[in-house]
Amino acid sequence: MSYQNNPLLGPVGQPVAAPAPADVAAAEARQAAIDAQSAATDAAESKAAADVVASQVAAQIEAAEDIVDEVEAAATDFTPIVFAGTSLTINAANAATYNGRYLSCTASSAVTITYGNDITVSFFNLIGQDGSGRVTVSASSGATMRNAQLLFKTRGTGVIVSVALTGNATGTNAVYSLNGDVAV
Repeated sequence: MSYQNNPLLGPVGQPVAAPAPADVAAAEARQAAIDAQSAATDAAESKAAADVVASQVAAQIEAAEDIVDEVEAAATDFTPIVFAGTSLTINAANAATYNGRYLSCTASSAVTITYGNDITVSFFNLIGQDGSGRVTVSASSGATMRNAQLLFKTRGTGVIVSVALTGNATGTNAVYSLNGDVAV
C-alpha cells in the first residue's frame, strides 16, 4: 500500500503539519459567524410567522368580542311583549321590536300574526298562546311561511312556537320557518 500522495501524510509520506492556531481560530470564527447568521435568519422567520399567528389570533378575538356584544345586546330584554289584540303584522318597520323576543298572545278570541315580505336582517321570535284564542301564523303577500306538517295554528293555551327568517333573496320575498306545537 502506498502512502504517496496521501492527503494526511503528504506527497512523500511525511505527515502534514497541523494548521496554525490562528488559522483554526479564524476558521472557527467564520463558522460561528455563519451559525450566527443562520440563527438570525431563523429568528427573523420565526418572528414573522409569530406575527402572522398573532394577527390571526387578534382577528379571532375581535370577532369573538363582536359576537359577545351582539349576544349581550340581543339578550338585554327578555321581558315578554304582551299582545292582547287579534291581528298583528311584523315587518321591516317594526321587526327590531319583536326580533329575539317572546310575544305573549293573551286574547280570548282568534289571533293572527302576519310576517311581512320585507324583513331582510336576521330575525327570530317566539309566540306563545297565553289566552284561549288560538294563534294563526301567516305570511303576507310575496312572503312564504313554511312548516313541515303544513300546520300554522297553535295547538292550545300554554303552547309556544318559533318563527325564523330563513331567507330573503330579493328583499321582497321573505321565507320563514314555523316550528313548535302546531295543529289543524
